[in-house]
Amino acid sequence: MRIDYEISEQDFIDAQRLAIKNSPIRIVRWTRLLLPLFGVGLLAFLINTVAEQGFSMRFIPAFIFPLIFISLPFLNKNAGKKMYWKTTSLHGGLSLEASEEGLEMKGPSFASQAGWSTFCQYLEDDHAFLLYQNQQVFNIIPKRGLSLDQIAGLRQYFETKVVQKT
Repeated sequence: MRIDYEISEQDFIDAQRLAIKNSPIRIVRWTRLLLPLFGVGLLAFLINTVAEQGFSMRFIPAFIFPLIFISLPFLNKNAGKKMYWKTTSLHGGLSLEASEEGLEMKGPSFASQAGWSTFCQYLEDDHAFLLYQNQQVFNIIPKRGLSLDQIAGLRQYFETKVVQKT
C-alpha cells in the first residue's frame, strides 16, 4: 500500500498535542492542563490577597509563576511551530509504502526502510497516526488528504504489526 502525503504546520502541532496528551511521563501531560489550572488558582489567590492587603511591590515577583504556568500551552504551541519550521525533512511531498515486512518512507531529503519490529506502538486520533520508534521519536502520518480505504489499510497494518497504546 502506497500513500503520498504532506505534513502541514497544523498537522505537526496536532501530532505534538496527541503525543503530549498520551506521554508516559506525568510532568509532560501536566503541561497541558494541570499546571495551567494551578496557575489560574495561584493567580486568583494572589489577586484576592492583593485585594485584602493592598498592593505592594513584593507581590510583583509572585505574579511571575502563575503567569508562566498559565502560558505553558501557548509556549508549547510556539515551540512546536518553531520545531516544524526547523525540521525541513517534514516539508514537501512525502510517501510511505507499507508492506508485510515494514515501512519504506521517502521525502525530498531522505529515504528509509524500517521493519515492523522498529516500531513499539502507535496512537491514532481524528487527525493523524503517530508511529513510535521509542518513547520520544515518532513518525507523523496525517489523515488529512487520505482516503477512507487508505486510513483503514494503515490502521489494519498497525493493529496487526504494532502494539497500540491504550
